[in-house]
Amino acid sequence: MTEPHPLTDRAAPPRGGHWPFLDLLRFGAALLVLFGHTRGLLFTSFQDIPHPGLGTKIFYFLTGIHREGVAIFFAVSGFLVGGAVWRLIRERRFDAMAYLASRFSRIYLVLLPALALALLLDWVGRSFLGDTRFFAERPLMPMGFTSDWTWPQMACNLAAVQGIFCKPLGVNPPLWSLGYEWVFYLIAPVLFGLALARFPRPVRVGGVALVLVGLGTLAGSLSHWLPWLTIWLAGALAAQIVRARDLPLMSGLLGLAAVAAGFVLSRMQIAPVYTTDLMVGLGTALAIANGRLLGWCPLRKPVGIGADFSYSLYLIHVPVTVLLGGVIEHFGWPSTLVVPGIPVYAAFAGLVISALMASFLFAQLTERHTDRVRRFLFNPSSFKASAPPTPI
Repeated sequence: MTEPHPLTDRAAPPRGGHWPFLDLLRFGAALLVLFGHTRGLLFTSFQDIPHPGLGTKIFYFLTGIHREGVAIFFAVSGFLVGGAVWRLIRERRFDAMAYLASRFSRIYLVLLPALALALLLDWVGRSFLGDTRFFAERPLMPMGFTSDWTWPQMACNLAAVQGIFCKPLGVNPPLWSLGYEWVFYLIAPVLFGLALARFPRPVRVGGVALVLVGLGTLAGSLSHWLPWLTIWLAGALAAQIVRARDLPLMSGLLGLAAVAAGFVLSRMQIAPVYTTDLMVGLGTALAIANGRLLGWCPLRKPVGIGADFSYSLYLIHVPVTVLLGGVIEHFGWPSTLVVPGIPVYAAFAGLVISALMASFLFAQLTERHTDRVRRFLFNPSSFKASAPPTPI
């Protein structure tokens, strides 16, 4: 029997709901975030380069779209988590306790060790590398990396609501997006429950509006959180579409074209930042609403491995690269940001590879246990070793 071609034949949801293209998006977005933050630690800004060549322009472009990588993450998260919540509520099978236990185990069993590791690496750097720019310069730009935190801020980060209700921990600023995602996890059952309730439409619309107004009151400016929620909900909608409709491949390709256009416009800086965020996020949602495209992924095995530790990579790459930056400066690296050249490209590659290796090992120590704990929370009698869950 002939195997179906992923880009031309109708793709049904695979067993366990695992779509190879999502692995490509998750790992690719994680790499964009890693590349962008690592470049900021070593390279001078593009405007300070006198005569950049084509290779330099391409490098700065690929390492300048890390914010857009976050938009991809939100769409994929909405697809995986929000899509499942909508279906379970619609089918009257949603279990709030099981959902919260699943999300708690998935997030916290990796987040808590990551926070501890970030503080440990910062302490090591401040204790032994305080004469380097990476630990003497505060805030360390362009990320605003600091060593300052308060107990309320720590409590806020432990609750995983940083970015919305407090500043992210100073030693790991990128965790702002996890705060948004955790809040979306919490309000999604409420929003979807109201939308699917057997109430008159005005009551349902009013209930949803009240939830959004309440979130806006707590979270502040709409421009800070509404685009991310819109992208997340679009991902949840894509999960329903891909199981209900056989969209033409062209729709998925148009989504990818919107993502590419968002990348270009963001680097040209001719559109507001949240406009390009929405272009990338909604374009991703359109792409993953296509079953044919979801079944496609080049280099499936290595991409799948990368996707499996993408959450750990997101959590610890900044503390790891900052510490290693201090180490190389201690042994003679310049104490300022430098223009592109072979030495700095080599240093960039070294930090990136080191972050990937550290994240892979960290994931082996933490993420592989999340499914075991989830099984224990749901059914202690079934507690046994099993394969690691799919990261967000």
